[in-house]
Amino acid sequence: MELLIHVIDDEDLTCKALRHIFEREGHQAVFSRSGKEALERLRQSRPDLILLDLSLPDVNGIELLKEIQSSQPQVPVVMISGFGTIEVAVETLKLGARDFLTKPLNLAKVTSLLENLRAQLRLEKEVQQFRTDQQNQFLSQHVIGNTPLIQKCYSLARSSSGNDQLTVLITGESGTGKEFLARYIHYHSPRRHKPLVTVNCSALPKDLVESELFGYERGAFTGAATSGKLGKFELAEEGTLFLDEIGDLQLDAQAKILRFLQEKELQRIGSPYTKKLNVRVLAATNRDIEASVAKGLFREDLFYRLNVMRIHLPPLRERKDDIPLFILHFIQVFNREFGKRILGVTPEAERRLLRYDWPGNIRELRNIIERAVHLATGPYLTEELIQVERPPRISAGPVSLGTEGPFSLREMERRYATSLLESLKGNKSKAAHILGISRARLRRILEAKELA
Repeated sequence: MELLIHVIDDEDLTCKALRHIFEREGHQAVFSRSGKEALERLRQSRPDLILLDLSLPDVNGIELLKEIQSSQPQVPVVMISGFGTIEVAVETLKLGARDFLTKPLNLAKVTSLLENLRAQLRLEKEVQQFRTDQQNQFLSQHVIGNTPLIQKCYSLARSSSGNDQLTVLITGESGTGKEFLARYIHYHSPRRHKPLVTVNCSALPKDLVESELFGYERGAFTGAATSGKLGKFELAEEGTLFLDEIGDLQLDAQAKILRFLQEKELQRIGSPYTKKLNVRVLAATNRDIEASVAKGLFREDLFYRLNVMRIHLPPLRERKDDIPLFILHFIQVFNREFGKRILGVTPEAERRLLRYDWPGNIRELRNIIERAVHLATGPYLTEELIQVERPPRISAGPVSLGTEGPFSLREMERRYATSLLESLKGNKSKAAHILGISRARLRRILEAKELA
């Protein structure tokens, strides 16, 4: 890969040595002898790398570095100087310089620098192509549903996409398409070419929530990686962070997310410094978030911060007119995946699918069609291939919580979940489904007294 390198230096010997290296390595180079000349060139083109001398005839190199960082922050800048001190080098690195080289230049180090940059640019190009492919693949899909309920949801999503600072809270039962809607907002927003980072909050181990979201410095705690770690917020810089199942987060993590939404900055574990970030936050939950606020399980101030734009996705049982559309869509998806040529479903099979209440919503319908297409031997999916199961009915009678009481809300929650699990002979999947929570959330409830 050929690089375009802009050298800003007024010393003939240095320019001659660099020109020799660039020609040998197959790179293009332009040379500016002053700050004024450099700024004029930078207005006309964007280089892949800038080598900037600290001492120029008309401007201080540090001041020029600030201007470059302001106008072209994505271009890496390497400072060069014949009288640099450690203090000056540290100052330039804090201002955003990639490296600091001293004169006379170590030609081997310059060559290594170019190789590393070439590899980085190649990787960035591949990542950008991957994001573009993901975006194109997503946008090639169409929103499924003609019912007024779902059309209203996507009308709100389109209107919120344009304002890429707007926080959106997506609510709805499990399997209703909350992550799909979050991707829809991201890929229709000005941030669509930047990263979309998804975090399943319910799957984060309690002890690692903070380090996963906000990152940590080297040696911040026992077992920390020697190089430190970027958190999900930093990985989403200039893009979108989607916090799925945010209602399952612990209160201390909620407080830090609130601070980020208010200040747009975070502090890594083990770091004395805060860092400003440009990240849009989308959040989703399958919980009754207002009820969680009333019970003290979710911060009221965070709820108001997230609830700037609220989009509630209806369950599939409230949009049954869309079920035939989903059936055809999923048949097409799994025809491609399994190499089948299924044309549709029989009338009996369709009636069975329409009569069902779909507690697992679109995700459950997808799974049932996937299984049916896999097993089908004819051109249509028959009623025998459609296996829908209704969740077991649990007695509405009182559940014994014991006689010790009184109990805290969390203890009552744990005891009820334990009693339900015993009635289901230890089937955690069914217990979580009946309670309307994830398996991870159920596990944390049970672990409140180490009974999981």
